[in-house]
Amino acid sequence: MKKIIVSVAVAAIALSTTASALEDIKVNGQAKVWYETDNANSSVNGEMFDNTQSSAEVVFKLGMTGKQGDVGFGTSIYQTSTMGLEGTLVGATRTNTTNLQGDGEMFVGEAYITAPIAPKTVLKFGKQELDTPLAFTERWNAVPNTFNAAVAINSSVDNVTLIGAYVGQDSSASWKVDGEVDQQYFGGAFALAALYSADGVGANFWAYHINNVGSTGLAWLTGGASGVSVDAAWVDAGMKVADINLKGYGAFVTHDGSGAKETTALAASADMDVQGWNLFAAVSGVSTGDLPVANTATNFKKTKLPTAGVYTDGQYVGQPGATAIKIKAAGKVADTGVALQVVNNEDRNNNDAKDTTEIDLILSQKVGVVDLKGIIMHRMFADSATEDAAGGQHVRVIASINF
Repeated sequence: MKKIIVSVAVAAIALSTTASALEDIKVNGQAKVWYETDNANSSVNGEMFDNTQSSAEVVFKLGMTGKQGDVGFGTSIYQTSTMGLEGTLVGATRTNTTNLQGDGEMFVGEAYITAPIAPKTVLKFGKQELDTPLAFTERWNAVPNTFNAAVAINSSVDNVTLIGAYVGQDSSASWKVDGEVDQQYFGGAFALAALYSADGVGANFWAYHINNVGSTGLAWLTGGASGVSVDAAWVDAGMKVADINLKGYGAFVTHDGSGAKETTALAASADMDVQGWNLFAAVSGVSTGDLPVANTATNFKKTKLPTAGVYTDGQYVGQPGATAIKIKAAGKVADTGVALQVVNNEDRNNNDAKDTTEIDLILSQKVGVVDLKGIIMHRMFADSATEDAAGGQHVRVIASINF
């Protein structure tokens, strides 16, 4: 990240402001190549590394943050492209901003201001990334999803952060980001939170009300209709006991539609460091209610439940009736980051297509100015038809240059 100090004269001429100089201007950027291939259903689609089994995207990002007096700002722009790889090396893209005719898109991912609105209270308003348990920005894909939102953050109480938020629009109804943040987030959502951290103990509570979940056609409910609203709550708490980090999670999701059946989720995780390696274990269970416990902004692609894997994510461990376990070891071998994890999910609704085991090997390495990340995944399913269609190996490679 580079820091640039802009003088009063330059700010006045270039940015049309005469009040005072812009302060603390920071510019950041990234160039990234995102590629994945697999041999799932290879008897029909082709072998690993065939273009029919591969997808990719090239992304350029440029961001800036700064402030003028008490008012801050942030913005980021993205340019996506296939770099002409369509039809040769890849057969699909990673976002809805690029098509297989080679047409990319430039769009604004973030554009927000921050300003004090009361004692010890700051408002962040505009296009922004969010990190809340049931509506959040996912960064695993080529481009992150963002939101049009207003978030007020208060720190009047020692060791406690109070948050109130309204979310009106987002940039995706699935894991494939659309680019511009111009899609209605259902009928609008409200969230309240209290976050506590002191003396090695942390606890977070979130409450949500999401209006009109049928307004954009997302099938939260079987036959879900316009006008149905969702209420949800999330709590997590953690502390360190001896050398072990312990954390517990709970969630409740319901709706005001006819015959509503609420969903509850409970989970626990523990991790500790042993001779340079972090050992992690987690378990989760979701009741057989109507609604998942996962990211409402991406059709439940990812979840904050600690049992999620790379593919065995919110569409598996966060679904009603799911029971999951996860075991992971992460450390370094020489200069290479290494992580090995196993995730098992079973569906108590007798849906064998959701009964799956995933094994992931995750490698990370810096070569010069290039950050490399590779993920080798093996997926297995109890259901033979699902095993034929989706089982097998996936290889994901992400190369990025950051400044």
